[in-house]
Amino acid sequence: MRAAILGVVLVAVALPAQAEKAVSVPAKATQSAKQAASDKAAPAKDAAAEKSIGVAPVLDSDGTLGVPPPAAGLMPSADDLIRSGRALTDEGEGDLAFGAFQRGLYLTAFQIAMSRAQRGDAISATLVGRLYGEGLGVKQNDKAAAAWYQQGALGGDPNAQLALGLLYLDGRGVKKDRAKAADAFEQAAEWNEPQALYNLGLLYLDGTARPRDPEKAASLFSKSAGQGNIDAEFALAQLYAEGEGVLLDDGIATMWMAKAAKAGHLDAAVEYGIRLFNGIGTHKDIIAAAGWFQRAAEAGNPIGQNRYARVLASGMGADPDPVAAAKWHLIAEKRGAKDEWLDEFVEKLPEGQRKAAEIAAERWPAGH
Repeated sequence: MRAAILGVVLVAVALPAQAEKAVSVPAKATQSAKQAASDKAAPAKDAAAEKSIGVAPVLDSDGTLGVPPPAAGLMPSADDLIRSGRALTDEGEGDLAFGAFQRGLYLTAFQIAMSRAQRGDAISATLVGRLYGEGLGVKQNDKAAAAWYQQGALGGDPNAQLALGLLYLDGRGVKKDRAKAADAFEQAAEWNEPQALYNLGLLYLDGTARPRDPEKAASLFSKSAGQGNIDAEFALAQLYAEGEGVLLDDGIATMWMAKAAKAGHLDAAVEYGIRLFNGIGTHKDIIAAAGWFQRAAEAGNPIGQNRYARVLASGMGADPDPVAAAKWHLIAEKRGAKDEWLDEFVEKLPEGQRKAAEIAAERWPAGH
């Protein structure tokens, strides 16, 4: 994957020493993507009375489930999906399955969803796949999850197509295959599924499972970002910052970086802080920049911790605080963010301040 997405160089002109690089856009889906495999809310955890089935799913002699899934990697065309419909019409029964799932009654959810899935309901097949994938109400089984996600994908559920793509990316339950992952994401993208659009964009940018096409990647990121996907917002910001697949535009880059940062993307928060600090694509505001560095630092981002340590050491954007600066440097260094300038800064501190910083770093996050 090209440097435009692998990381934007953090240029801190007014701060001493060299800049760090941002964390790269992931080559595979994030945890939020995995949670998005179901289009319902995350389940509750208060159902102790429900017991997990402690046996593996019953497989036919050829290793498939009772409802044979399509061949591995076989994905329907968009027309096939439209003709197939999205679910059976008895919505009440489906609601019972998802209602049980949301209350943590996983075995009940499994039994209801399995009944519908065996009658061809795609969305119920997706729920069965998720229950197998996460080991909720049944013994965890990636192969069974993949089989039921395939069934849901063939029936036209974009959540199943997304989940199946994730399995192919990771090689869980199926043989690892980026091309088949791209096929699955492409089917879900036909339904404008935001995480699938983002993942497919990464594959077009990477150039392995699909021909390298930064313009196509930018278009897919844009569609996903337009639906509020913060990973896509961050990726799109980096493309505009580098002029990769789009015209270089620092103003648009900063706008997307700000949107992702304000939505909670920590790498974007650091990048946005740097743009504010240096006045790139926006008015220079070192006080606001320091606030973004602090937010990222306190949330556990090592680059944010390094940037905030520099602010506190130099007094640029916040009141100087040598002990806090040393504390954040020690925390960031332990997590891989090395900085020779801050090493020297800490070395020159009085012994009492160094000791205080070391104690504060050891206590973080409980004592911060």
